[in-house]
Amino acid sequence: MTLCPVHCSQTCIMLITGNSFIDYLFIAITFLPLIPAVLILFSNFGKEPFNLILIICLVNFLRDLPTHLHMLTPEDQAVLNNICYPIELFLFARLFRPILTRPARYMLTIILVAFLSSLLTWLAVKGFGNSSPGLETLKNGVFLGVILLSLPPIVRSKGLDVFRSPLFWMAGGTLFYLLIILLLEWLSSTSPSSENYVFLCLTAIVRYTLYTLAVWPDGRDELPAEG
Repeated sequence: MTLCPVHCSQTCIMLITGNSFIDYLFIAITFLPLIPAVLILFSNFGKEPFNLILIICLVNFLRDLPTHLHMLTPEDQAVLNNICYPIELFLFARLFRPILTRPARYMLTIILVAFLSSLLTWLAVKGFGNSSPGLETLKNGVFLGVILLSLPPIVRSKGLDVFRSPLFWMAGGTLFYLLIILLLEWLSSTSPSSENYVFLCLTAIVRYTLYTLAVWPDGRDELPAEG
């Protein structure tokens, strides 16, 4: 199995295994974000929070597609990843903002403005093609913090009806995915393994399965208005 040099913090994994079935499976995983996107278009288009989820899925798809189809160099892919990351982080923050208390919203806004300003300034100086394990771990850690801040209010506000909340499934799927990413980054710090990339692809399947449950047209709640 040969592995192209793409950091494992992304869903998209460039693998050539010699096994046609597995190679096509990796390509098929790229299109997983389109499943919840199509469901939204045909059942919940124009409703909140489904519009935000639709955009998140499309951003993930557009980010991952070039890697699986070998369309970009590693440096160009890093540029695309560094552009899509702030967009995705902003969309998730906007997705969870209405469920937070006012102090939590204020704290989230301050943290994200400070972090994204610093990140974009650093990338502007170093170049958007810059990518390193430390940078990816920091980005994933901030993303994880947004999810952990938002998940308890979702559970408290919904109680026994939490499984009807699209925010719960979005948070759960993203939390699971980020925890696996950070675990693999830690395990691979001394001995990178190509099997980790295969495992990450399987994790992506779980992630987008939960995203699909978030938008499943079965009486899902709409986003509450901000208080």
